[in-house]
Amino acid sequence: MDIVSGKSAPAPEAPNWDAIFAEVNSWRGACMHHFSAVEMSVTETLLALSATMPVGASVRLRHLIGQRFEDLAAAISADGPFNEPGRTAVEELSQFRVKHEAFRSLLCHGLVKVTVERSGHWVLVMRILSIRARQAERSAVALERGEAEALLVALKRDGQRLASVLGQLRKAVNSV
Repeated sequence: MDIVSGKSAPAPEAPNWDAIFAEVNSWRGACMHHFSAVEMSVTETLLALSATMPVGASVRLRHLIGQRFEDLAAAISADGPFNEPGRTAVEELSQFRVKHEAFRSLLCHGLVKVTVERSGHWVLVMRILSIRARQAERSAVALERGEAEALLVALKRDGQRLASVLGQLRKAVNSV
């Protein structure tokens, strides 16, 4: 009831759940696409480094993507066999991991609940259960639509920048 007029307020429109889920799934799919593009670039770079490896050096080629990020970081680090051509890439790789690795885990492995504000904008409640030091670690993040869209923009930008730098690294090691 409206306090000023004494009349009943009209009922708010029911959310269009199909449209909301389609929008959330589209956003999530776009995020996954950009993560996949970076992961492909990391793997292609590891394979290129492995194929042009200096005598006596080794580049690990492990299965899980987190391991591949670590393997690439080791190969282009100051102590790695590709430290010289990898100088630019090591910083980009590190920055990408710091900014996006936790989000990737949450996006790919978290349980997502969609809620809707009165404005009609969706909010994601993302929960993840990890094991650290043999103990359960639970965390949750609430992500509003505007924040989610900004994350996607940053992920796309940073992923494209990293993929470009890794492409330049592949070109540099293949030309030697």
